[in-house]
Amino acid sequence: MYTLMPYRNHRDMTARRTPSLFDDRFFRSFFDMNDWMGNAGFRVDIHDNEKDYTIEAELPGVTEDQINLSVENDTLTISADMQSERSDEKAYYSERRVGHVSRSFSLEGIDQDHISADYKNGILYVTLPKQEPVKAPGARRIAIGRGTEEAPKEQ
Repeated sequence: MYTLMPYRNHRDMTARRTPSLFDDRFFRSFFDMNDWMGNAGFRVDIHDNEKDYTIEAELPGVTEDQINLSVENDTLTISADMQSERSDEKAYYSERRVGHVSRSFSLEGIDQDHISADYKNGILYVTLPKQEPVKAPGARRIAIGRGTEEAPKEQ
């Protein structure tokens, strides 16, 4: 289950530029998603149900055809191309995102053949069914027999 949780990379606070209003902790929590996932991420919630995990990925303003789900080498990748209509005016500050975003998750312990997804109201729901645990073979006794006989030598 812990392999589903993404790694969070926190920026070095000593490498900051000149302070501005938006560097204030109050504003940063509302405006800056970089503290949590870097420039190319989006927010997710992961729920552990009895038989599966559900990833809820927040992708507001993205249409279904802009989302790509892929599985390769036991890794699920959710990516999207975000596009936003912009006016010709220069904005003082803009939160609308444009570009490619991507997140990857390990599929260890997941039945990869039965992954399903649905997209409603800007939220992508990905259902990851848990794999049935493989039972380790029980202890068994091995009979001890005669040694192998040598094969006859060719002449």
